[in-house]
Amino acid sequence: MRDAVRTAAAIALFAAAGCSGSFSDRVRESVRQSVATGAAPQVRVENVAGAVRVTAWSKPMVDVEATKYGYDAQELHRIAIAVNRDGNAVSIVTSYSGDVHSGGVRYRIDVPEGAALTIRNIAGLVDISGVTGNLDVETQAGAITVDAGRVADGRSIDLSATTGAVTLSISPASSARVEAQSTVGDFATEIPGIARVRENIVGARGGGTIGSGSALIRLSTTTGGIALRER
Repeated sequence: MRDAVRTAAAIALFAAAGCSGSFSDRVRESVRQSVATGAAPQVRVENVAGAVRVTAWSKPMVDVEATKYGYDAQELHRIAIAVNRDGNAVSIVTSYSGDVHSGGVRYRIDVPEGAALTIRNIAGLVDISGVTGNLDVETQAGAITVDAGRVADGRSIDLSATTGAVTLSISPASSARVEAQSTVGDFATEIPGIARVRENIVGARGGGTIGSGSALIRLSTTTGGIALRER
């Protein structure tokens, strides 16, 4: 019950800040940390409120630039950012002291191209570009935008939003099975072999096979549109 209340409070806080620009324009504090890794680390990000942007690069390390923002210095003090490595796994976690979530954190993260990502963001957009490993992304309030390149050879892409649009761009050389579902929203794609069906007037689903279907793509949102594109 307490977790549900905290989640609802975080979503409401983020929505209010996004509309008014209130606490995000007050005080900020930047934190930067780099962690050496192999070429294909497992990277997990857990955030409460704020955008998460991840970009691939050629270096064998994870570089984290985090900007804490809030109404005043006391709010910033309540926000903690932990970056830890365990073997070839890196975790990046936002936590708050006390029962009330105030303020937020915006992340800009560079990871090795072959990284596998797991991202959980309660309120805020997630944007990923150039990463070639498995992707497991979930946000409760915010859009998800991913440029995944070639999706094939057993790769797994799972993108899920509760309230927010989901957009995935893939290479024409991809080979994957596709499953897409929007409860309130549409599904759009021009990729051959992927069908769209309207459901219950307000929703839509889609699916099919690209190439030999050697990878799996799952796209879902409760309220919001879904787009699958070739780039």
